[in-house]
Amino acid sequence: MIPDAIKKQIRNGEGLGTEFKTSAEPMDEIAKVVCSFLNTKGGTIFCGVDEKGKIVGIENANPTALVLQSFLNDAISPKAFFSVNADEEDEHSIISIEVPQGKDRPYVFKGAVYIRQKTTTRIVDALILRDMVQSKSVEPDRWERRPAMALETEDLDNNEILKTTEEAKKAGRFDFSDSNDHMAILAELGVFRFGVFTQAADVFFAKNPAIRHPQVRVRATRFAEDKGSNEYLDDQIFQGPLVQVFSKVLDFIERNVSITSHFKNDRIQREDKPQYPLHALREGLVNAFAHRDYAGFSGGLSVGIYPSRIEIWNSGRLPKELKVGDLRKNHPSLPTNPDISHLLYIRGLMERIGRGTQKIYNACKEYGLPAPKWQDQPSGVTLTLYSAKSSVSDEIKLNYRQEALIRALSPGDEIRTKDYRKKFASDVSERQARRDLTELEDLALLERNGKGAATRYVRTNRT
Repeated sequence: MIPDAIKKQIRNGEGLGTEFKTSAEPMDEIAKVVCSFLNTKGGTIFCGVDEKGKIVGIENANPTALVLQSFLNDAISPKAFFSVNADEEDEHSIISIEVPQGKDRPYVFKGAVYIRQKTTTRIVDALILRDMVQSKSVEPDRWERRPAMALETEDLDNNEILKTTEEAKKAGRFDFSDSNDHMAILAELGVFRFGVFTQAADVFFAKNPAIRHPQVRVRATRFAEDKGSNEYLDDQIFQGPLVQVFSKVLDFIERNVSITSHFKNDRIQREDKPQYPLHALREGLVNAFAHRDYAGFSGGLSVGIYPSRIEIWNSGRLPKELKVGDLRKNHPSLPTNPDISHLLYIRGLMERIGRGTQKIYNACKEYGLPAPKWQDQPSGVTLTLYSAKSSVSDEIKLNYRQEALIRALSPGDEIRTKDYRKKFASDVSERQARRDLTELEDLALLERNGKGAATRYVRTNRT
């Protein structure tokens, strides 16, 4: 199935961050667009969609996606982080190439540097190229790229390197020139540079990176009560190579999540169902590992399991270009740690770049749970998933205008901004009226469709 978020993006047409291609050929033309997205603000290329946004499909989409991934990996320099996925619906398949804004600009394809301007991909002029190079020279190296001076070859977990090559090959996400040469593998992944390991190599491939970076430990706790509880039913601290820690934390969550049992009317067998959609929890955990701030010794990552909610916290902040309300919608991908994110991607833990938060939101919605909640605070970013027993409505404080609108609309009803202001918010400015609707959208009480003057807000099923 083609995800609804992708269908919606296609319906919105081509733009600064969206390009349609009727086929996956010629691949050179696709590489130019990928390069331009990396050098600008990121974006998505849809192969199998015509210029009018009609899905025309691509034959042999899955093998073609693998060939395209390999070609782009080799064609663009420096090595870049992006994802290539195939989706099928009604006998039509498309390929989505999702590209984040690159952090190692300028990116080059066949000796040329490309940028995106409106719906056009073009070669940069000398002035823009000079600005790119100058801005790169003054930007400090991000933490994951700094030399891991205390990491020695004997500190590496060779089994993790082997698993990375095996899983990357199995998924078709990366081709290594020599899968038996560990140093060459790490160099090709960009975590062994100029004869020195990077911090990303330490976090991902060292036997115990916590010796040098205690902040990489993860704490997971199951609490006895929802509020003010000092009683722990289970409390553990995990350390080791990143993927091993991820697996252990996920196991902790799964064994501490309650299972509900019920019988359907037409069946005599019992159906067991976890309290939460496990794929949403997995996605939330992956996002926390990918986007956390690894630099500060006071930072970290923690999971708290309460009777009616689960909280996943990681140090760091959302990129300044993003607001909490953007996370449920199509939004630009701005990875905090692109090298670590790339490693998670080729290990198969990360699927679609920039779609993780949408998947979490949709999974909770399909599960019949309240909408998840993200908080971006100076102390870090917290994702809260609520169980069916929770009452998030107690936390929602609507003003009198918003309350009147929500009472007046039934699920599926829609309203435009001008009508909201005329009927419910005539005593406030247009800016405040728009803010009211955005807040309701952030609370998942409304869903926005369309753009510009055609924007409509649709009442959701959430109460």
